[in-house]
Amino acid sequence: MGSVSWFLAGAGGRRAQSTAFALALLASACTIPIREPRLHDPSSVPTAAKGTAELKAHMSSGELIVLSQWRVSPDGTRLTGVGDRYDAARTRLTERPKTVDVALADVVLFETDTAKGEFSASLGFLGTVGFVVSSITLYCSVSPKSCFGSCPTFYVLDPQGREPDRPQAEGFSESIARVLEARDVDALRVTRPAGSKVQIVMRNEALETHAVRRVGLLAIQPPPGGRVLAGTDDRFYPATAVTAPLECRAPEGDCLDAVREAGGTERASKADPADLAARETLDLTFPAAAAGPHGIVIGARQTLLSTYLFYQTMAFTGRRAGDFLASLERGGPAAGRRALGMARALGAIEVSVAEAGGDWRAVGSFDEPGPIAGDVQVVPFAATGAGPLHVRLSLARGHWRLDWVALARLGDPVEPVRLAPERVEHDGHPDAEARSRLATGQTHLVTQPGDAYRLTFRLPRGHGRFDLFLESEGYYYEWMRQEWLAEEDPQMAWLAVADPAAALRRLAPAYKAREDRMERQFWESRFRR
Repeated sequence: MGSVSWFLAGAGGRRAQSTAFALALLASACTIPIREPRLHDPSSVPTAAKGTAELKAHMSSGELIVLSQWRVSPDGTRLTGVGDRYDAARTRLTERPKTVDVALADVVLFETDTAKGEFSASLGFLGTVGFVVSSITLYCSVSPKSCFGSCPTFYVLDPQGREPDRPQAEGFSESIARVLEARDVDALRVTRPAGSKVQIVMRNEALETHAVRRVGLLAIQPPPGGRVLAGTDDRFYPATAVTAPLECRAPEGDCLDAVREAGGTERASKADPADLAARETLDLTFPAAAAGPHGIVIGARQTLLSTYLFYQTMAFTGRRAGDFLASLERGGPAAGRRALGMARALGAIEVSVAEAGGDWRAVGSFDEPGPIAGDVQVVPFAATGAGPLHVRLSLARGHWRLDWVALARLGDPVEPVRLAPERVEHDGHPDAEARSRLATGQTHLVTQPGDAYRLTFRLPRGHGRFDLFLESEGYYYEWMRQEWLAEEDPQMAWLAVADPAAALRRLAPAYKAREDRMERQFWESRFRR
C-alpha cells in the first residue's frame, strides 16, 4: 500500500495536525503533476482501466478501503467490491481481502495508482496528443518544479474570433480540493458594445482534473470617461479621474515606468536568499486627492514563488498525498482558512496611505492568487483632500509582479448584470449538457488535460459599452508526479505546517538556485492540443 499514514498514527492531536498539514497544501498555486496517485471526487467513481491496480476509498471516518475489484450500485448510492480495510492509524482490519459495501456519501476522496507510462483511456489521448503528453512529461522530468499548472484558464476571443496567446483569467487558483470549492471574479480588461457577442475559451492546460460548477460574465456599463473596478471588498465601483503616480521608489530605485500604465513592463524583484518571507516596500506619490471616496488601483500577478512552494510541499508529502488531501476534506473549509501555511507567511500586498505629512494608515490589501493571468482590483479608502497623497505598498520580496498602480475617484457601488453562456461548444460541436452545468451550477463539468470549451455570451441590448468580469466557481485535483516521490520527507512536511517561517528560510537556497529560469520553463511546458 503506497499511502501508509504516518501522520494519522497516535492520538487525536496527531490527527488534528494532519488536517492542518493538508490545509497547508494550498500554498496559493496551481500545479501540473503527471504521476500517481490520481485523485477523484466521490461523485464520480473511477472505472478500472489498463494499468489501474487498485482503488483507494478515503472515508469520512478516517478509514481507508483498498479495493482490487469494484462497482457502483444501480441506484448510484453505494460502492461494492473486494478489498481490505485499514483504520485511521492504517492498521489492517482484515486478514484477507473480503467483500466491501459502503455508502458513497461516506467517501471523501478516491485515489487510484496508475502503472508507469499508462494514461487513463478516459482522456482519449490519440496520435499527436499522445506525443504532446510524452513531450511535456519529458520536459517536466528535466525541470519538475517549473512545470505549467493552470487551474482553468480563460481566453477572450477578439471580435474576429481569434484567441490570444496568453489567458486573461485563471479560475479558483486555491481550490485544490472539493471542500475548498470557491467563487472567483477576474477583471477581463476588455469592453464590448451592448448587444454584442462575447466568446471565451476555457481550457484545461495542465495534467489536472477540473470540476467547474459555474462560469458566467458580469457586465457593467462604465461611467462617462471612466471604467468599472472590482473592489477588494467584493463590490464594484464606477471609477473616474484615474491618475498615474508622480513618483515610485523601490529598493532598486525608480520604479515609475513599470507601474504607471497597465499592460507594460512588470515590476518584480528577486526573493531574499536567506528568507523567502522577507518583505520590501514601495513608496508612491500622487497629486492631492479631493475629499471623498477614492481607491488605490493595483494590477498584479504572483511570481512562481508560491508555485514552487506548493510543488515542493507536494513532494514532501510524496505517496501520502492522498491521505493528506483526504484529511483536508474531513477538516472542512473553516479549518482550511485557518491553516494556509507558507502561503499565508508570504502574504498579500498591504496598502497604506498618508496625506499632507500625516501618519500612515492601513487601508486594505491585494491578495489575488495565481502566477498566470494578472488581475486588477481597487482598494477603497476615504481621502481627506489634505495635500499630496503618499501610498506605501508592503510585499514579500520576489512574490509579486506589479503591472499597474493608480489612484481613482470612486462612485457608489453598482450591481452587475449576470450572464450565463447561451451556447457551449466542445471539440467544435454544441454541448447542451455542458452549457446546462455551467449555467445552472447544479452539477460540475469535469474536464481533463487538453479539454477546451468555447462559451458564447450575449450582452444586454441597448446603448453604450460594458466592462466585463469573469465569474467562475469550482475546484480541481492534482495528478501526482513520479519525480516528486523521490523527495518525500515527513519532517519537512511537518515543518511546513508547524513553523512556516522556518520552512521558508530552509527552502530559500533551493528556490534561489532556479528562480531566474522558472518563468520561461513554466510557459514552455503548457499543455495544449
